[in-house]
Amino acid sequence: MVEGTSANKGFVIGDAASLEYIGQIDLYKIDWKNRFASLAIVIGRKECLGKGYGSEAIRLLQRFAFEELNFNRLELEVYEYNLAAHKCYLKCGFQEEGRYRKKIYKNGTYWDSLVMSILKNEYKK
Repeated sequence: MVEGTSANKGFVIGDAASLEYIGQIDLYKIDWKNRFASLAIVIGRKECLGKGYGSEAIRLLQRFAFEELNFNRLELEVYEYNLAAHKCYLKCGFQEEGRYRKKIYKNGTYWDSLVMSILKNEYKK
């Protein structure tokens, strides 16, 4: 991963051998006083989905956020129709905290947005 230069902390996800762009992962809405941030990730190449790039990037970002930046919490939102992302976040230790009911309209259906987080002490387990 390569660090971005914006006010947010952003990183490019690339193939280690070819250095081809796969996606990006970002920390945004950083709250330095309360030591937390929101996480967002995009795997931009469909052929790279389901190959572990996302979970590896999330784990690296968790290590950076909790060990280097000394954050206490990371949070995110995921739409309920995105089952693969939800499964990945659970695998990386995130827990559901709640949901925004019928927040997003896609393809003729309203979907919930799930709120998930992981705390520093949960990351260390």
